[in-house]
Amino acid sequence: MSQKKRTRKRQSTAKTGDKKRTARLTHAVLVLVFFFAFSIFGLKHIERFFDGWSPREATPTAADKIAEKEPRRPGVVLIIDDLGYDKESIDRILRIKQPLNLAVLPHLPHSLYAARAAYRGGKDVILHLPMEPKYASGYTADDAGEGVLLLGFSMDQMREELRRNIMAVPNIVGVNNHMGSKFMENEEPVKTIMRELKARDLYFVDSLTTPNSRGYSVARRLGVKVLKRDVFIDQSERGKEYTMKQLDRLVRIAEKKGIAVGIGHPYPQTIDALEEYMPKIEKKVEFMKISTAALN
Repeated sequence: MSQKKRTRKRQSTAKTGDKKRTARLTHAVLVLVFFFAFSIFGLKHIERFFDGWSPREATPTAADKIAEKEPRRPGVVLIIDDLGYDKESIDRILRIKQPLNLAVLPHLPHSLYAARAAYRGGKDVILHLPMEPKYASGYTADDAGEGVLLLGFSMDQMREELRRNIMAVPNIVGVNNHMGSKFMENEEPVKTIMRELKARDLYFVDSLTTPNSRGYSVARRLGVKVLKRDVFIDQSERGKEYTMKQLDRLVRIAEKKGIAVGIGHPYPQTIDALEEYMPKIEKKVEFMKISTAALN
């Protein structure tokens, strides 16, 4: 075969190969365009399908139906401070059927009786811990009572006095401060107390006897379960009607916040008010023991 013929044959073969490659490329492009168009079309129809579809609703249980009829009520935590002086007031408080929290002072004539009877009666018992106030008669803050924690104590003395007070009131689940308007404003001593409470898994309720109290903020920072007082519900020189108004105020706060903490004392007029007020309002709010309340 001549050189010219071989050249023409190679050129013909190259052209044929080019045509085949072009055809394959065109075919591939068409296939891609087809799948792209199909995907867009399919997605639209799938979206329409899911837009019009909803899962079958579960059949409501009896508990669900009750929850719908009875939504969760606002929580009201009521603490009665200063128990341990006399037996009669303790017995009257224990006859109240609704949940109450009894804060017992250490080392008083009826401290043990109050703590044991409250525990048997299903109430929460807390230690009403004496702390140094700003104003007291004498440098030892005798007004706060035996077992008072003083700022002049070393940290070891504070821990030892706290432990002695805890041992004096059995069955406690928490602590709140008695007086302490001076002590509670000082962060380092408050930290010492909170670390001891955390180690014993005890909660703390800041009675807020001073607006500058460090109790709530330090407790939260150290991971201690804590609440703080919203309302003092009574005053010794005021009567039953004042306490009723303060209880109304406490309920309004609970309705707004979800939970509210009130602190009262074993005055006869306070117990009279609680005996009358709590049964009337218990369908509107949930009276709570602190141990069952949601603590932050």
